[in-house]
Amino acid sequence: MISLFINYKQKELFIPSLEITTLAKSLYYPVMLLGYFYAFEELAEDRIINRFFPKVIFYAVNIISVIMIVAHFTNTSFSSYAYYKLGESGWFYAANELSAIVSIAFPIMVWYALKKISNWSRIYYWLTIILAIYSALLIGTKGSLLAILFGTCMAILAAVIHFFRDSGNRKFNAGIVALLVLTLGGVFAAYPAMAVSRTAELHSDMIKYKKKQAKTKKGITKDQKKYVETNKTVSYLLSGRTVYFENAAHNYSKASIAQKTFGMGYATSFKSEKKAKLVEMDYIDIFFQFGFLGTIVYLVPLLYCLLYLIGAFVRKFKYMWSYKWAMLVASVALGFGMALMTGHVIEAPSVSIYFVSILSYAMLNARVFIRNDQDPETIDVED
Repeated sequence: MISLFINYKQKELFIPSLEITTLAKSLYYPVMLLGYFYAFEELAEDRIINRFFPKVIFYAVNIISVIMIVAHFTNTSFSSYAYYKLGESGWFYAANELSAIVSIAFPIMVWYALKKISNWSRIYYWLTIILAIYSALLIGTKGSLLAILFGTCMAILAAVIHFFRDSGNRKFNAGIVALLVLTLGGVFAAYPAMAVSRTAELHSDMIKYKKKQAKTKKGITKDQKKYVETNKTVSYLLSGRTVYFENAAHNYSKASIAQKTFGMGYATSFKSEKKAKLVEMDYIDIFFQFGFLGTIVYLVPLLYCLLYLIGAFVRKFKYMWSYKWAMLVASVALGFGMALMTGHVIEAPSVSIYFVSILSYAMLNARVFIRNDQDPETIDVED
C-alpha cells in the first residue's frame, strides 16, 4: 500500500488497474505458502496427504499433456512464439506459464511413476512420463527442455545410488537405471526435430541480422545495440531480457529515495501502456516493483524455506537420494532457478500454486526429519 501511494504521487504514468492487478498477483504466493504450511501439517497426521499429494500433481500434469497432444494432432494449438510460428502451447494462452508449470512439476511426476513401478507389469506409468516429456518439448521453450534434462539426470543419480544400496534387488534397479538412461537419450535424439532447437537457431540468426543491420545506413536502435553487445550465450539464456533490465535499472537510478526504498510499481517508469515492459525475471522484477526494503520483506518466506531446506539437505545428505528426496530437491531447485531465468513463477498465480505447494511439502518433510531425526518414510507415495 505504501508503494501504491508513493507511485500514485510520483510516477510519470500511474495506471490503477495495472498497479493493483500486479500487486494482487504478487500477494498470492505468500498467502498460499502460509496456507499450505498449516494445511499440510494437519493433513499429514491423518495421512490424507499421502493419498492426494503428489497424485494430484501427477494427474494435473497428465491432463495438460493430453490437452497439448490432442491440440497438436488436431492442428488447433496456439503458437508459443507467434511471430515465428514456433512452439505450441496447446489450448493454453500463456506458453511461459505453461512451461514453468510442466518444468516444476516434472520431477514430482517422475517420483510418483518410479514409486508406482514396483514391478515391470506397471511400466505403463512410465508412458505418462514419455507423454509429459513430449508435450514439454512441444512448447519450445528452453526452460522446459532444461527442466526435463535436470529432472531426468537427478532421477538417474538416485537410481544408481539405489542400485548400489539395495543389493537384494539389483536386477530390477538396473532396469530402472536403463529405463531412465534410455529416456534421457531419447530427449537428446528428439532435440533436433523439436521447436526448442529452432528457437535457439533463430536467436543466433537474430543477433547476426542486427549486427549486419548496424553496418547499414539505417543502423540500429539503442535497445538493439544493447541486445547485440550482450554475450551470445547470456542473451540466449535470458531471452534478450538484458535490454529490459538495463532500461529498468536506468529508470530506477533516476527514481526518488521513496521509490528506491518501496519500489516503482509495475514496469518502473513508462510514458504509455504499450511501452510498459517487465524484465520477466522474477527476482529482478520484484526488486524494481517493491524497492530494496520491500523486496527483503517480500522474499523473507522464500529465503527462510531455501535456507532451511539447504540446511536439511547438508545435515541429512546420505538420506537425500531416495526418489522422494531427489525429486523434491530437483523440483524446488527448478522453481527457484526458473524464477530467475525464465520468470513467471513467483508472481504468476497459475504457476506459484504449484511451486508453493511443492515447496510446502518439502518443508513438511524436512521439518519432520529434523524434529524426529528420522526420515519420514510414511509421508510418501502410497501404493
